[in-house]
Amino acid sequence: MDWIRKKLGSLAGTAIAVITGLASLQLPAFMHAYLQRLGGHLDEARLGLVALKAGQAEKNGQDAILREQLAVTAQERVDYLVGTQSAIVQAGAFEKPVIFMTHLDSDITLAAAQSFTPALSLDLQSLIYAVLGIVVGCFLWGMIKAPARLFRRKKRNAVQV
Repeated sequence: MDWIRKKLGSLAGTAIAVITGLASLQLPAFMHAYLQRLGGHLDEARLGLVALKAGQAEKNGQDAILREQLAVTAQERVDYLVGTQSAIVQAGAFEKPVIFMTHLDSDITLAAAQSFTPALSLDLQSLIYAVLGIVVGCFLWGMIKAPARLFRRKKRNAVQV
């Protein structure tokens, strides 16, 4: 019975390592899809800002004060998107996932996730992410198993006494 438990534990650990490795392998492709969506949002925000500054909103019966408030809000959105895009693009290979995660916009992330198609990237960066994902998966499996190991150790000590 102990043999089956060890084999199932090994199989579960391997499955978790494979899943986290494959998920990490997809990270560069998802970051690329996210950056494409981010660029589209940035282009649209810039067009809206130009239209507001050019007075296009005035044709809709809006007054100058409201148009100015809308222009300030639009400028803030453009600045935010530019900052996010440049932070992600300029980040190094190992800091890029952290910068990416800290600069996520929920609307853009959901849109990118809905249209995301997994890719098998075989560049060095993707392979390094995959290996790191496998290591994280092994670590997670060890953390999951730790309480059970402590329980079995206490049980064995009680039986030996």
